[in-house]
Amino acid sequence: MLDPNGPLPPAVYWRRRVVAIVAVLLAVVLLGWGAVVLLSGSGAQPQAAPPPGQPVAIAADEPPPQCPDEAIRVVAEVPRPEFRVGDRIPMSMVVTNAGERPCVRDTNRTLRELTVTSQSGKHVWSSNDCYAESTNERPLLQPGESVRNDVEWSGLTSTPDCGPDQAKAAEGQYRVVARLDSLNSSPVEFRLIP
Repeated sequence: MLDPNGPLPPAVYWRRRVVAIVAVLLAVVLLGWGAVVLLSGSGAQPQAAPPPGQPVAIAADEPPPQCPDEAIRVVAEVPRPEFRVGDRIPMSMVVTNAGERPCVRDTNRTLRELTVTSQSGKHVWSSNDCYAESTNERPLLQPGESVRNDVEWSGLTSTPDCGPDQAKAAEGQYRVVARLDSLNSSPVEFRLIP
């Protein structure tokens, strides 16, 4: 078996055996290396960074990040510029993700507030006066997406200490500001008329 037999010189047979063995060993090494690369995932092509201004996708198994303050826009809304003294006045706070990626923002009821003040800045009413209920609200906001919270003001004054003396707000010019935690909207003006 080890001694080659045939019409050719023994050296030819030995060379053929060596070439065959080397070819088999090389095939085994290449197959093993391919399996390692496939299992380790190092053969995957790196993904190019998205162009500037494009939303960044979040992996399915990665929790969305918290919305930073600089990505959040808070706006107060009143449906019209004038109401009569004693009217119930609808107001809204709109919180928008103005950033470029989806994120989660805590909008717990204790963190958001609509405040009405007089032109001189005197406290007239707040949605948080006499209200201490906490809620678990953490919406996932896509870029440009908003969450809206509607409140109705009775037209009566209120105080932070929940005092019993509530009177109708007098005629005049007022401002409403929306607040989410440390973020404040620009004031929106409206008027109470007789």
